[in-house]
Amino acid sequence: MQKKKLYFSHMKFKQILFASVFLAAFSPTSAQEVDNNRRLTITLKNGSVYHGTMDYDDGREMKFTTDEFGLLIIKKQELRRLDLIKSKEPEKVEDSASSDVMAYYATFKEGPFSTRYGITTNGFAIKKGENYGLISLYGPEIHFAVTDRLNVGYMTTWAASPMALSIKYSFTTDKSPVQVSAGSLLMSSGFFQSMRGYGTLTFGNLTFGNRSANVNLSGGYFYWKSGKQVIAPGNYEVNSTSSIAAADPTMSQSSFDFFQQSSQLRYGNNGRRINENIVGSNDITTGYATQGPVIGLSGIFPLGEKASFVFESMLGLFVTRREYIADGVYTGSELVVINGGTMYNHLYNVEVSTRDYGATMIYVSPGVRFQSKDDFAWQLSLASTSLSSEVNNKTQSFPIPTFSLFKKF
Repeated sequence: MQKKKLYFSHMKFKQILFASVFLAAFSPTSAQEVDNNRRLTITLKNGSVYHGTMDYDDGREMKFTTDEFGLLIIKKQELRRLDLIKSKEPEKVEDSASSDVMAYYATFKEGPFSTRYGITTNGFAIKKGENYGLISLYGPEIHFAVTDRLNVGYMTTWAASPMALSIKYSFTTDKSPVQVSAGSLLMSSGFFQSMRGYGTLTFGNLTFGNRSANVNLSGGYFYWKSGKQVIAPGNYEVNSTSSIAAADPTMSQSSFDFFQQSSQLRYGNNGRRINENIVGSNDITTGYATQGPVIGLSGIFPLGEKASFVFESMLGLFVTRREYIADGVYTGSELVVINGGTMYNHLYNVEVSTRDYGATMIYVSPGVRFQSKDDFAWQLSLASTSLSSEVNNKTQSFPIPTFSLFKKF
């Protein structure tokens, strides 16, 4: 009898325990109070974006009434972010039960495109999970957020050369009155110049304003080591043949372009051929460096609900080192027989050295960006670049129109 009573008590306890666990697991949790008058931008982890109001939230499941999809039911772990949608001024609507009806539009302050103007960046960082790609007329780019402050990217042309790796670190958060960041572009000539060209652009940014409207001041230092093959400094003996009728060795004999194309036939002034044998493999070196400071002023300003004016400009003050080839010094001449004809072979001594030349670069680019979704935008810019160099005492200006597509992923 004692055993039966104990067995019954044990069975009853197991049944009560099972019922308690079942009720705890499957009974609905009390829903949290929600404000269904607030318009929201709903961003899911799969990249989908909706706009609407929240109807229900029990801590595990959320329900929204969206403009795009109607009723949307998601698990809470599927949600990436909720953003409050900014409202316009109340506007009067006829035949409405309410005297004031609020119209709404989404603000895109948190998107990754807000870290970028055209070819330059600002102090804001791409937030983790909000990577983006960019396609322009000149090539593709891709940019990632390693953390909420550290961003990396890769950019190149449609020819896959040259190429650059970008690294940027933001020291401040969005709540700071001034955004501060620093970074560098690590550049390579790629397949051009047989991978020999390389350089860096190290920079810092100070950004005043918020993500949708701001002004950015930037400064940095540019360094580029050309991979072009040139003649190493030194003294070279040059011989130039001419006909008997042109035997005067004092003829114009500029030597500046004697060695410019070491792998091709070399000609002096008046088309007179230079002896190719004077240059050996030990006389060839890679090109020289161009370097100097770069300062910039950029900004973005809303033009309406979907458009923004984008402006960027840069000024670069560079020093470029180039080979300098002096005019040949006449050292004598001799009569030679070439193809059965008598010719004069004039001998010159040519000194190759290096000189530093100043160069100035001015870049100005106004443009307009259009964005109606959180994950997509396009931009049209009408850029112009001016280059002035002491190498040839010329100033060249040319347009660089750019059409770009931004896509978040």
